[in-house]
Amino acid sequence: MTPSSCCAAPPTATAASNRCWTPCFVYLAYLPSPLDVPPVRGMGDDGTERRRPADPAAPLAALAFKVSATATGRLTHLRVYSGTIGKGDTVWDATARRPERIGRILRVQADRHAPLDRAVAGDIVAVVGLKSARAGSTLCAPDAPLVLEPPGVAEPVVSVAVEALRGTETGRLASALARLAEEDPSLAVRTDPETGQTVLSGMGELHLEVAVEKIRRDHGMGVNVGRPRVSYRETVGRGVSGFVHRHVKQDGGAGQFAHVVLDVEPLDTPGAGFEFRSAVVGGRVPQEYVRAVGAGCRDALAEGPLGGHPVTGLRVTLTDGATHVKDSSDTAFRTAGRFGLRDALRACAMVLLEPVVEVTVTVPEDAVGGVLGDLAARRGRVTGSVVRAGATVVTATVPLAELFGYATRLRSRTQGRGTFTSRSTGYAPAPARARPRGDTGTAAP
Repeated sequence: MTPSSCCAAPPTATAASNRCWTPCFVYLAYLPSPLDVPPVRGMGDDGTERRRPADPAAPLAALAFKVSATATGRLTHLRVYSGTIGKGDTVWDATARRPERIGRILRVQADRHAPLDRAVAGDIVAVVGLKSARAGSTLCAPDAPLVLEPPGVAEPVVSVAVEALRGTETGRLASALARLAEEDPSLAVRTDPETGQTVLSGMGELHLEVAVEKIRRDHGMGVNVGRPRVSYRETVGRGVSGFVHRHVKQDGGAGQFAHVVLDVEPLDTPGAGFEFRSAVVGGRVPQEYVRAVGAGCRDALAEGPLGGHPVTGLRVTLTDGATHVKDSSDTAFRTAGRFGLRDALRACAMVLLEPVVEVTVTVPEDAVGGVLGDLAARRGRVTGSVVRAGATVVTATVPLAELFGYATRLRSRTQGRGTFTSRSTGYAPAPARARPRGDTGTAAP
């Protein structure tokens, strides 16, 4: 088939033969050639960047982007960037660092699976037989290891407690949740250490509702779901300098001694992560102990002083310290880093952060006033409004905690004619009245 024949094709379609002739088909003549795709980049075992061209004769490099469980077994969906993969081949999972065997290769078209003998560079296929591959895993040739950059996964921001209606189905529920988390990396499952409840976390209320409904439908079990809870964060509003912490422990035998001096300051962007650096001079703290202090500081970020939420958006600098000839060790300095930063955060002015989302609401023009008032009542900040085809599209930034039940409220205000979409935009400082119950501590003004 040539571009000229595509352009001259009649506008007819035959779905049974898997062919489509439409006026839009002429655009194929203007699409770039697959040969123009630049080589994919990855990291080798030695930490250097390597490239693989889109050539079936090159060493294999494929990225798993989806895992699903179907009637035909566990399917791992792959995009083959270079090389050729065949049925029965042994490949190397560079992410899990273990060999895998390709059982079958399938061409997926909706709910139909057509078997293939091989797949070459440029193909998107599903394979059966992989045991440890997850979304983001790299499959490559055993003699040419390569790790491709995995797709980014957003951090879950909403959690619900889930439990089986019948105690005898607790094991089945755990298996179903584990399978869900495997298929969807943006879902997370954990056990609350205080209550012992199983907690399912995701990107939003609807995301969790769909996940729970899938368990009910596919596994035929009853599930109780608790009220949604938002994942808050804490950050530093005003830091401290020269905070001294001395860790001394002597209980017989070798003791523990570590002396650290820390500076804590906020990063420019709230929720921008964590930075640790050392400004120690003169070798007062050996480098191996500096790394231990950094690891201890990261341990301290798990619970903040306001309400036990994870801490983010701060920079910690080790400015000074002291050691003991016999009693200093990695363990002592890691402990000093953990408890030193924990106490330093209590001396800082802390700020509670809440997740915010950008909401795009499409409503009839006669319902705009009510929708804008509702968004304002939910602490929303309108950022734009346009009229398209007789409907008004309103864009606003709204705290995620205020969106619970919004779909029902929107339908009620617009007689079922309003729709909305949302996407996460990060975290923003929460006002004092929005702080969840149980949070105590000093908040920055």
